[in-house]
Amino acid sequence: MHLRPALSRAVLTLLLLALGVGFAGASAANRAGGRVIVLGFDGADARTIAELMEKGQLPNLKKLADTGTFAPLDTVNPAESPTAWASLNTGQNPAKTGVPGFVKRDLSPKSKSPSPGFGHLAGPVSTPIEQFESTPIPTWSRMELGLAVGAVAFVGFLFLFMLMLRLRAAISVTLALVLGGVGVWGGYALRGWLPAAMPVWKTTLVAKPFWETAAEHGVKCVVLDAAEAFDRPHVEGAKVLFGLGYPDARASVNSHFVYTTDELYFARPPESNQTDTGSGGHKFKVDERNGVIESFLYGPPNWYEIDRLEQRVKVLEALAADPNLGYKRSLEIQAELKKLQGDSSERGELSRLRDDRLTQPLRVEKKNGKASVTLGHETQELAEGQWSDWFHLTFALNPLFKVHAVTRAKVVHLDQPYFELYVDTLQYDPAKPPFWQPLSQPEEFAPELSHACGTYESIGWACMTNPLKDAVIDPVTFMQDIEFTETWREKLTFDRLAKDDWQVFMSCMSTPDRVQHMMYQYYDAEHPLHDPETAKTTFTFYGETITLADAIPATYRHMDQTIGRVMTEFVKPGDTLIVCGDHGFQTFRREVNLNNWLHEQGYLVTKPLTSKQDAKSMGPWIDWEKTRAYALGLGGVYVNLKGREGQGIVEPAEKQALLTEIREKFLASTDPQNGQRFGKEAYIMEQTYAGPHLDRLPDAFLCFEAGYRVAWNTTGGGLTIQDDGQGAFVPAPPVSDNTKNWSGDHVSVDPSLVRCIFFSNRKAKLGDGGVSLMNIAPTVLALVGVPTPAEYDRQAITFE
Repeated sequence: MHLRPALSRAVLTLLLLALGVGFAGASAANRAGGRVIVLGFDGADARTIAELMEKGQLPNLKKLADTGTFAPLDTVNPAESPTAWASLNTGQNPAKTGVPGFVKRDLSPKSKSPSPGFGHLAGPVSTPIEQFESTPIPTWSRMELGLAVGAVAFVGFLFLFMLMLRLRAAISVTLALVLGGVGVWGGYALRGWLPAAMPVWKTTLVAKPFWETAAEHGVKCVVLDAAEAFDRPHVEGAKVLFGLGYPDARASVNSHFVYTTDELYFARPPESNQTDTGSGGHKFKVDERNGVIESFLYGPPNWYEIDRLEQRVKVLEALAADPNLGYKRSLEIQAELKKLQGDSSERGELSRLRDDRLTQPLRVEKKNGKASVTLGHETQELAEGQWSDWFHLTFALNPLFKVHAVTRAKVVHLDQPYFELYVDTLQYDPAKPPFWQPLSQPEEFAPELSHACGTYESIGWACMTNPLKDAVIDPVTFMQDIEFTETWREKLTFDRLAKDDWQVFMSCMSTPDRVQHMMYQYYDAEHPLHDPETAKTTFTFYGETITLADAIPATYRHMDQTIGRVMTEFVKPGDTLIVCGDHGFQTFRREVNLNNWLHEQGYLVTKPLTSKQDAKSMGPWIDWEKTRAYALGLGGVYVNLKGREGQGIVEPAEKQALLTEIREKFLASTDPQNGQRFGKEAYIMEQTYAGPHLDRLPDAFLCFEAGYRVAWNTTGGGLTIQDDGQGAFVPAPPVSDNTKNWSGDHVSVDPSLVRCIFFSNRKAKLGDGGVSLMNIAPTVLALVGVPTPAEYDRQAITFE
């Protein structure tokens, strides 16, 4: 199924070589000298690493600092992973990259009412099947494919009958025509199994990553776990495995499953109670009969059937629009449309089909103190607390079209206090990634890695942060998953470093970020959730017995060991090693609901509130005729601007003065619990960045002091409500304790307080302004002799 693109690339390569372009690119790469290795660690905090180096816990990083370079690396605003990695990879600020953060403000096309949306993802976008590079069969029309198959069948059978079997010409032609006709029918029918379009997730990145620029200049690049890159076009010479943002096999962001016999839980499959913080988890009540539990694992929707019905609706709507349509036929068409689309009183087939999921059987049989767990057609025997190996699952949309997925499971409780099985996110099988949502560029790179290293996680956000945040799993289970994730990432990294098919190599590892998000409550004795006894809980991590309190330092120690192995085994004389990150970290003790704060300051006005559930996200509870500003996302504040928002009241000429006023009040506000100011700085984005996508960013970012972060409820534009004790519901005070396991963070924290790291094995000449993550891309290009693109915001770092 890869013949056409592979053939095209081969022909193009030969043409380039004939013209001498290939030789010119190679010489441009060679004259720069050594290779470049970039190791990126998500969340690698400069402050924490400096402290651990001083304690002697990070000898390899200390060696780099002493013999080469160590400096804090300035991040961008907002200090969020998709935004920061996009700027690091492209050398450009967020107003140019088009990636505003995890969350952005969407305005309804009709009403211009604001609502939350993904800032780093777009979609799923319905994409015509003809736009995909590799499909199981050609995407020609049904008749074209039928005729092509028929012609091949006719010629093949004619050759067989006349030349191989020596039949008479008349008999051979007759039989070949008959079988050719069968081929026409078969090809015509086969093409019908391909949908007209597929739902595809895309990134919001519009700028070009440095590895594409390098490859265009003849420099071979290998990039593993590339953030915000999974819909980029393939550039010859660049092998890229996609990372942050890549969806799961259900075409969602992250969906895990819990199956429980807990008598206090009632939601049964396929219904479930999702978590209140929108983490995508599903929890199901199941029954045990004679030691056996049976249920289903819920996979993707049947996109083929959905597309088939959508195409039928389009045909019917076109027929209904015919002015010459007869009355009887019109009634038939309207009845069929109602059946498919439904109406206000009844759901249609399409609506039900979009909610339905393809399934695979789930069966658990208890025997001999263990659980025999079957997912699909694979069975593994697990003890309580034990993780399974990979389960491989196939969800068939039709005979031609399948989704291949992998997952793992853990028996959380076998019997006491009840049975509970955790099933992790369904991820696309990297050995058989979907043609409509490629896992790598070129598409065969992901299966190549799987063949060399075995099955690995494909989801863009690996590690079980959300299940721990919502107390679905315990912290030891979480750390076991951290070790699993880091192990396979290192395996991929070391495998590719040992190859000779690159001059620029980059690998990104996210486990420092995930561990600090979830384990700060054990590391920080002043965190409101800190329990000294729980923090002493021991477990095994990479063969070392550690406590929960030591989880963060232990993660950095293992990171140091990984870097040490790269330094020892893979960095050759003349090579440049760069170790960097996207942002740092702080503890997350107190949260500030910015809409509550804006209400307190008189900028946001509510309508009468009738319950605590009224304002979980942005909605009709806001009195837009009196509201001048509102908050949505992770620290973003927007002016209710006339001409932009549907019910805007602030004149454009008053916008800057209003933002300046909000900034001054924010910086003067204090936490009633301790009297400390919680605001570090407020950035008016028009004064911070310039670029064609500035409108994707909020009007201002309100950034916090260490220990504070924007409240969970603000993310969706919500308001925290409380009962005033007299039967009325009113906005709660803006500041409160963070009571979730998600106990460390960087989002909405002032960028100056969450700086990441820059290490190199070479002495760098750094100016008084220090170094920014936007210096990384031009530096890599300069090291391999590629000019810095004009659109870059920073210049290359120079070395002694």
